[in-house]
Amino acid sequence: MRDLFIVGAGGFGREAVWTIERINKAAQQPIWNVIGFADDDPAKASGNFEGYPMLGSVEKASRDFPGASVFIAIGDNSVRRAIYAKLRGHDFPALIDPSAQVSPTTEFRHGTYIAVEAVVSVGTEIGKFVIINARAGVGHDSKVGDFANIAPGVSLSGHTTIGEDVMMGTNSCTAPGMKVGDRATVACGTPVLKDVEPDTTLSPFGTLKV
Repeated sequence: MRDLFIVGAGGFGREAVWTIERINKAAQQPIWNVIGFADDDPAKASGNFEGYPMLGSVEKASRDFPGASVFIAIGDNSVRRAIYAKLRGHDFPALIDPSAQVSPTTEFRHGTYIAVEAVVSVGTEIGKFVIINARAGVGHDSKVGDFANIAPGVSLSGHTTIGEDVMMGTNSCTAPGMKVGDRATVACGTPVLKDVEPDTTLSPFGTLKV
């Protein structure tokens, strides 16, 4: 087994360790040994979380376990990116839930999370540290940029391009061939029927510049 610690003792951290436990159970032999959680919140410096020990701050855990793999379970794209910048030198595996359906032609990079019952179709490219959450669908020949967050129930039609650090809100969707620019946010339940410019927020009420 490979040692791994999780950054973020919150809701996403709970989901990540649940996925890891499911991965271990589905494998012929367990793959991951979760040594604990790291979190910069002083209130979470010690004790246990989800049955695993708290390891202190991210910096302390990195120093104490220099050879461990790391999974960053932080939903905020900018925070996830900043933590990655501080943790260079570790291995950052992708975690794919056993129930997810991922095409063998999909290309994805390190640190990505593909959750329960997500579907990632053929010819897709998934960047690093992307979150594809529960029951989300990524259509054929789509691209999802680094540090994007695809929330539960999102449906990306074929040939969609999602930029870096994009937040696609729960149950939002895209028409085929749409482009969502870097750092844009698409609000929950919002359809994308034309391209979304970078650094804007699209909601049912229109587009706002961030």
